[in-house]
Amino acid sequence: MIRVLVVDDHQLVRIGTARLLADVDGIEVVGQAASGEQAIDMLRDLKPDVILMDVQMPGIGGLEATRRCLRTDPDVKIVAVTIYEDEPYPSKFMKVGAAGYLTKRADISEIVKAIKRVVSGQRYIGSEIAQQLALKPYSDKKSCPFEALSN
Repeated sequence: MIRVLVVDDHQLVRIGTARLLADVDGIEVVGQAASGEQAIDMLRDLKPDVILMDVQMPGIGGLEATRRCLRTDPDVKIVAVTIYEDEPYPSKFMKVGAAGYLTKRADISEIVKAIKRVVSGQRYIGSEIAQQLALKPYSDKKSCPFEALSN
């Protein structure tokens, strides 16, 4: 059984995702958090295998919450689930140790696929984001100015 914690500041998204996952064999939603801070606290008690982490939330936000969760439990797999598909978000999340990155347009089958893949030790990036990242070195566009900034 794969234990999942769903983290999103929007109640409708959080509860909807949790309910959809509750119907999937082999997945148990062990909790829901409305903030990064709450996710860190729940991680200690619930010990999930996977955290589905929203990127943009009040407080510390998803990126810093990912960093702190991985410091607390280096074995937990974090999959960012967000509306942001453009750089620098995907690269920043993968650099801090996220195991996956999906947009909220992903259907439940892709979310389940991502969960199973990251639990098996692989990384997972949604196809539209993966294509963008793969083609980035060949782009004529100048890089995003935010990429030059430190975390």
